[in-house]
Amino acid sequence: MNKIHVISAGRNAGKFVTYCIDSVKRQTLQPDSHIVVDDISDDNTAEELKAYEDRKDIPYLKIIHNTERQYRLKNIYDHSIDKDPEDIICVVDSDDWLAKKDALATVKEAYESDPKLEYVYTNYRRSHEMKRGHGEMPSDDWDPYKGGWPMSHMSTFKVKTLARIPKANFLDWNGQWFRMATDFAYILPEMHTLRKRDGDYSAVKFIDEVFYVYHFFNNPGKPRSGPEGDRLGSEAVRNSDFIQKRGYIEEAD
Repeated sequence: MNKIHVISAGRNAGKFVTYCIDSVKRQTLQPDSHIVVDDISDDNTAEELKAYEDRKDIPYLKIIHNTERQYRLKNIYDHSIDKDPEDIICVVDSDDWLAKKDALATVKEAYESDPKLEYVYTNYRRSHEMKRGHGEMPSDDWDPYKGGWPMSHMSTFKVKTLARIPKANFLDWNGQWFRMATDFAYILPEMHTLRKRDGDYSAVKFIDEVFYVYHFFNNPGKPRSGPEGDRLGSEAVRNSDFIQKRGYIEEAD
């Protein structure tokens, strides 16, 4: 039976990381592991996490304090790739949280009801509004590198789906792990490989139910305004444009 792992990586999530951990703890299906990565925060994240260390009622919780900044994509990759190929990874950023108690149970049931599935995602809402997100099931003629973005939070995938992608796809023009547009950096190549193999998206499933809360505004870890917000926004656009224009990188001979 597939194990299910939640990965929550982030920086300066001190205001919200307890929401994240508690939302996983409330699940009707407890994960086999919940890996929370503090990526060298300079707020009170470490202090908030300290209250959860050695909690006997959350035996699956593993808290990691990085000693070097790794950024989101590399944290997700490093803490996924060592799992069994058939295991399920659920990405829940440490400043976001699960909206309903049956989120993990519903996702796992989807995988178990259709063994062909390798990527399952749900709908979401932003923390400041009740309006649901924009996720939808991609049409079979959607080319991930030609524009459009039907994907949504929560993102989940089997380890083997990530593992078959050549690592070069995760690296930018300087050979460094992408620091921004990280959803593009791992989801687009996953979609590409599944569509190329199957000729369609039959290994992908969209659950149109709001299982995820995305913390958008008033979030120190994701500034949306001011000079820092402008800088990060520009960097995200630069990264996403580069990923789409470069396209998928096949395994080197």
